[in-house]
Amino acid sequence: MSPQYTPHPDPQSVLADCEQRALEREGIPMFLALEDLTGTMSPVTDAAATAEGPHLATLTATYRQQLKPGTEDGNLAALASVITVLAATHLHEEKQA
Repeated sequence: MSPQYTPHPDPQSVLADCEQRALEREGIPMFLALEDLTGTMSPVTDAAATAEGPHLATLTATYRQQLKPGTEDGNLAALASVITVLAATHLHEEKQA
């Protein structure tokens, strides 16, 4: 597994650090995901995007279990915490590379 897909060993500390910052003013990197509720969207054909998807899904599940165990899939607070850690940890790595 590539280093960018290795889970952070302490996601709680990453989340705590992010909660102490004014992220809305810093211009931080973010993940954007789209869900096709209409069934009319064309399938993704970009090889890099389809290869990255399973890795991001694994990271998302790992962080959700570590940060908010027992939460439902639709829990927006849990999702926000997970996305915050994903962006702060993994998008930051790509930016430095």
